[in-house]
This record gives sequence, C-alpha cells and structure tokens, in this order.
Amino acid sequence: MKRPLKPISAPIFASLLAALVSVATAMPSFAADPFRTSNARAIGSETQKAFELMFKEGNYVEAVKQIDKAIGTEADEPLVFALRASTFYAKEDYLGMQVAGKRVRRNAEALQGKDNLRAYLYLAASDLIEAGYIVKTEGVSSAPRALPLVQSVFDNIKKAQDIDPNDPELNLIKGYIDMLIASVLPLSDLESALASLKQYAAPDYLKWRGIALAYRDARIAAPALEAVNKALVSAPNNPELYYLKGQVLWMGNNVPEAKKQFELALSKAKQLNPSLLSEIREQCRNISGGVACPEK
Repeated sequence: MKRPLKPISAPIFASLLAALVSVATAMPSFAADPFRTSNARAIGSETQKAFELMFKEGNYVEAVKQIDKAIGTEADEPLVFALRASTFYAKEDYLGMQVAGKRVRRNAEALQGKDNLRAYLYLAASDLIEAGYIVKTEGVSSAPRALPLVQSVFDNIKKAQDIDPNDPELNLIKGYIDMLIASVLPLSDLESALASLKQYAAPDYLKWRGIALAYRDARIAAPALEAVNKALVSAPNNPELYYLKGQVLWMGNNVPEAKKQFELALSKAKQLNPSLLSEIREQCRNISGGVACPEK
C-alpha cells in the first residue's frame, strides 16, 4: 500500500506560504489585534475574518470571498494581500501571486517608521513571494537569481528580531521557515528548527500544525500525532487538520482510524481548495483499496 507521506504538497504549501507571509490569529476577545494580547496592533476585522476562515475553519471557498470583501475596505493592510497571494499560489496563478506580493511590499513600506517590526515581517513576506514567483515561472535553474531575495527574507527577519525577539508573530514566521528548511536538509537539527515554534509562536492551530508537519515529514509518528491533536483543540472544525491527522495515523499503521480521518475531511468537501480536495480523495481511495470514499 502506498503511503501518503511525501514532501509538503502544493495545497498545503500554499497554506504554509500564507502562514509565513501573513501570520495572525483570530481570537475575538482581542479584535483590535487578533494576534497579540499586549502591545496591540490594529488589523482590520474583515481581514481577520478571512484569515480565520482560511486557517482556523479550513473553509477555503468562503475565505476567498471574504478576502475580496476585505480588500474593498482594508486595502492598506499587508495581511490581506498576503492572503490573496496564497490563493493565487493555490491555483497556480503565479502572475497574480506576484502582483499581490507587490501590494504586500507597498503596504509594508508604508508601515516603516510606524510599526517597524511588522514592516520588516511583511517586507520579508514580499521577498518570499517574489522568490517563489521566479522559481515557479522560470524553473529550478532560476534559483541563483532568487537567492538574493531569500537572503533578504532572512535579513528582514533578523531586523524584526532585533526589535522584539519574543514576538509571537515573528516566531511563528521564523519557526515555519526553520521547519521548512529542516524538511529539505536531512542534516538539520529538527528540534532546533522547531524551537521558535514551540517556545513563542501563536496561534496554537498554526503553531501545532507546523510542528505536526515537521514530525510527519521526519517520519516520527508519535510527536506528530500529539501535535496535530493539539492543533485540533483550537481548530476542531478544520478539515485540513483531519487530513493531516489521517496521514500521521497511516504512517503509524493505524489504517482504520486514518480512513476515518480522511472521511471526516471529505465530509467538508464543499469548502476545500479543489486541488487539496483532489489529493484527499486520492489518498482516501488508496487506503480503501481503490474504492472512493463518501463525501458531502
């Protein structure tokens, strides 16, 4: 039986890209800044709702609609265009992704002198998007041209660290970057790579999702399962987390429970990104001996 484990898939990477470039949380008790409980920043409520739909609820279809609404009223917020970039990535519209990334940069530059930490984070985000555009449109041979942008990502992250090394938004972004690097460099120290995520990052549903992905890709089932269960505590309705849990359980040879998790994900088929939905269908069919799994 073919296992579903593999490098991070395009739809999941799209979510990770958005997390890297647009991290915020959706805790309604701190609506002015849904990410921080102190030293609050103002993030638009429409943008916050779009983020929550995409990452907490896992409702990609409604999130896309909400992003359009947020852009109409909160066009100076870099987060909303980072979210838009992630949706373009998900449907392989790399030119659209690049255009949205340029708006991320413009809005980040407008934050300079007002909120330098967020300015540096979103400058890093825009560089990451531009590097992704180059590699996706020109192929792997273009990697040397993208390297200066990647270096700029790290430089801006370092500038943000110099302002507040314990900032949860910063540590979530840095933690995801470290985790992704560890997933492609076998000699990397996984626990060191996860330190930023574990110690300071928030929100929990992205923090623990990232940790679960890292352990899954390292084929370490027990901590991966523990992490995805913690993510589900704070995002119990997210079908992408059910799918991730199913992958981890399959990796650990718990096939019946893995199939249940895939079917739970498919029970919310109407809200999923089409490419991710296709992937879940395929994996559920594989685990079911070639029989299509039920869905709603």
